[in-house]
Amino acid sequence: MSDAVDTAIDGGRWERLPAWLRPREDDGGSGGERRLVEITVLVLVGVLLAVATVRDLVLQTNVNHRLVADLATWRAYTGHAYHNLATEQDIKHHSTREIVCGNTSPGGPKTRTQICLIVTGPVVHGRRAVRGGYYLPPRLLFDVRSARYGCFGAASEQGLCAKG
Repeated sequence: MSDAVDTAIDGGRWERLPAWLRPREDDGGSGGERRLVEITVLVLVGVLLAVATVRDLVLQTNVNHRLVADLATWRAYTGHAYHNLATEQDIKHHSTREIVCGNTSPGGPKTRTQICLIVTGPVVHGRRAVRGGYYLPPRLLFDVRSARYGCFGAASEQGLCAKG
């Protein structure tokens, strides 16, 4: 079809597109092979995106399940039912090791001495294994190695504390 006929038929909505993107009356004599290749590529891209989306959702669900278990583990280990806990994931090494910190006595977040627990392993009965930990002084804005003390378990073995 000519451009004048295209404009008359569809009101000119295709004029904004370059000629090679506009719909064509025929497939250029390729016998439908080009269309078959295009459809196949689109289906493959769609399947790839669907698989990637499902994989990402499953991964995020597992991470969320693990973080909930980390909070329950901290509460069971310390005997405190606090809700203002800080969780730090090991993003650098892509491991399942998390550090959960919370106050040792009632008070606002980070206003009291904190105990930080290193939790690893699979979730079993809603909890994970505590492999070690350390303490942080009150009113500390960031968890820095130089401020940690009283390391125990994996924290002392891995040298995560500056002080004994």
